[in-house]
Amino acid sequence: MSWQRSVFVVAAVFAVVGVTACSSSSDGGAAPTTGTGREAATVAKGLEAVGKRKCPTCHGDNMAGATKPLADQPDVRVELYPPNLTPDVATGLGDPTNPDPAKRGYTDDLLARAIREGYDNNDQTLCPQMKHFADMTDFEVYSIVKYLRSLPPVNQKILRSVCPPLKTKEEQQAAP
Repeated sequence: MSWQRSVFVVAAVFAVVGVTACSSSSDGGAAPTTGTGREAATVAKGLEAVGKRKCPTCHGDNMAGATKPLADQPDVRVELYPPNLTPDVATGLGDPTNPDPAKRGYTDDLLARAIREGYDNNDQTLCPQMKHFADMTDFEVYSIVKYLRSLPPVNQKILRSVCPPLKTKEEQQAAP
């Protein structure tokens, strides 16, 4: 996976994590009383958390991203393309269990870090317009990860977001 695609995927991941138009839940995605943390995470709670965080608003109902930039950006130089968050190995998050390193993409921990801290799997910063959820519990973030991993792969290439000075239009046009 090229670093440009990785940046794009993560930039989108945070738009998974929502752009500033997306909202956060006030309850922080509380874990069930029968268990907490990563081990208790479920696909059902991930679907619920994605809905509460309004991720489909930007990434679409199938979470395959947006082929057109999000409208209403205050800076005309910014073009936000929410990435494909399905497990597609060519255009999405990849499959961390794939024996081919080029098809692995994000590990669960790297995806959780992107959601919480805004860094991609190459340690590059996501566009600042993408909301990050530092207060998200392990239960909620790993439930979202499980949910995203459960989706059917969608092969949909998304342009790289542009958010100067971090990511420029020239870099977007040079990306494969």
